[in-house]
Amino acid sequence: MASFETSVQLSTTAEEIFDFLIDTENILKISPPDTGLAFTNKPDKLHQGAILDFQIQGFGQVQQGSHEIIEFNSPELYIEKQITGPLKSYLHEHHVVANGDNQVTVIDRLEFEPPGGLLGFLITESKLLELFDEGFFHRHNALKAIFN
Repeated sequence: MASFETSVQLSTTAEEIFDFLIDTENILKISPPDTGLAFTNKPDKLHQGAILDFQIQGFGQVQQGSHEIIEFNSPELYIEKQITGPLKSYLHEHHVVANGDNQVTVIDRLEFEPPGGLLGFLITESKLLELFDEGFFHRHNALKAIFN
């Protein structure tokens, strides 16, 4: 299984950034617009057992997917796992680490497997790593604009 990790330092509290990140409208606000992310079913706020149904634009077509929040420990961590989607597997850990006075580090850790079959020739591990790097660069810059 392949992995990806990135982080961003923000001037806020763990509680404030965690509450921001679990609000599904905010997820859309910080996602790169070219991904075409749209929720087809979602709660207002993420919680243990929450299901997110979505569509996302990639590789010239719209992909459908569902993720479940399998672990939820406010304000430090939540983990989402792909139920259905374009990848063989996808697990996203969202960590919030308090660093002292009004400073936090948001850490995103992904474990994933590219799709199989013909789609696997297009969507390789290296291509996914490149896409994740670009996507989280956008996401972290959006968070910096809001919280720094």
